[in-house]
Amino acid sequence: MTDRDDSVEVRLRGVIKEVLSLTCETHTDLGRALGMPGRLVARRQAGTTQWSVPELGQLAGHWNIPPWCLLSDLPDVLLALPEKRVAELRGAKGHQPVHFKPPTPVAA
Repeated sequence: MTDRDDSVEVRLRGVIKEVLSLTCETHTDLGRALGMPGRLVARRQAGTTQWSVPELGQLAGHWNIPPWCLLSDLPDVLLALPEKRVAELRGAKGHQPVHFKPPTPVAA
């Protein structure tokens, strides 16, 4: 494995961590959505085992974003995340919706 591969894995885990924080989901919640035990999600997030491509597709589907977004920078992922889906996931945990989209630039 090259350093470049490591940085992709690190970036991916970072994006997943930030989205989990935004949605107030736990590894257990995510595991349930993906059909795996939460401890396997934790192992992937710790870097002990890697996320598979099919799992990333399922994860993207869970969050209603295109799968390739998971390999993007966090601001791009946040732009792709539907506010309604984030509100649903936060609401399921008893949390209020939160505004996370950047402001739309005003044309001059």
